[in-house]
Amino acid sequence: MKPTKDILSDISRHTYNQITHYTFNRGTLKVDEKYREGRLTALNYVSELTFYYMNLEKEIHKQFREQINHQMKSNSCLPQSSYKDGLYDALNEVLDEYKKINIS
Repeated sequence: MKPTKDILSDISRHTYNQITHYTFNRGTLKVDEKYREGRLTALNYVSELTFYYMNLEKEIHKQFREQINHQMKSNSCLPQSSYKDGLYDALNEVLDEYKKINIS
C-alpha cells in the first residue's frame, strides 16, 4: 500500500490537471456549461480537502515529537536511577531515529 502522503499528492496533481483542463478549455470542451461548473466545484472541493489532509499529516509528525518530549518532561521528577537513564536513552534514541527518517 502506498504511503498516505503519496496518495494525497497523486490525487492533488490529478485534481489540479482537471481544474486546469475544465477552466481553460471552455470552447474546445463539448460539455454543458452547468456540467463544467459542477465538475469545477467538485474538483475545487477535492483540492481543498487534499490540502487539508496533507497539512494534517504534517501536524501528526509535530504531535508525535511533542508527545515524546512530554513523556520525557513528565518523568523528569523521577529520582536519578538506571531506570530513568534507560527511559531517557530509549526516548532520545527514538527522537534521533525520527529525525533521521524525517530528513530523508
